[in-house]
Amino acid sequence: MTDPLAIPLGPERCVWVFAIDLPEEKAEAFATGPLAGALGVDSLDPAQTEYVDADAFTEYGLSRYLTEGQGIAEASLAADTATLDALRGPLLLVFRPALTQGRLSPRSPLRLIGRYDEVPLPPRIGMAGYDAAADTIPVPVVKRPSDAAMSGRVAMVVLILLAIFVTLFVWGAG
Repeated sequence: MTDPLAIPLGPERCVWVFAIDLPEEKAEAFATGPLAGALGVDSLDPAQTEYVDADAFTEYGLSRYLTEGQGIAEASLAADTATLDALRGPLLLVFRPALTQGRLSPRSPLRLIGRYDEVPLPPRIGMAGYDAAADTIPVPVVKRPSDAAMSGRVAMVVLILLAIFVTLFVWGAG
């Protein structure tokens, strides 16, 4: 197995799960403060960390949250599923994009539970390019009648009105 504290190179995504060995009130303040020193790294993107209370996952399961909610591979969690689901108290999740250095060196009050890898994306070798023209929906074109057709309709209406007028005139004269 690879070193669980090594930060993998490349775009692969993984998550480190740390227990925070502090009372809940102090743990949240700790997790929202500067974490780089506690993790033993020079810099850290706090937007790529997550403070969670493991007690919130008693019915759902932390392992299920990591697979369904964070895209972590079930195979990566398989050995630790029972351990993850049994965890209680404050936890810190640190995602790969938060780090730039080669290795984590966590200090107290952080305690490493494990590192878990994301489901790998299928390779894009040989995939066809996107054809935007094939993704369009044809819109039917409504043709308006020609000027000659409109003139014919107007003439027909005038003849019908003239016939009605002549009929009323003849009836009124009789």
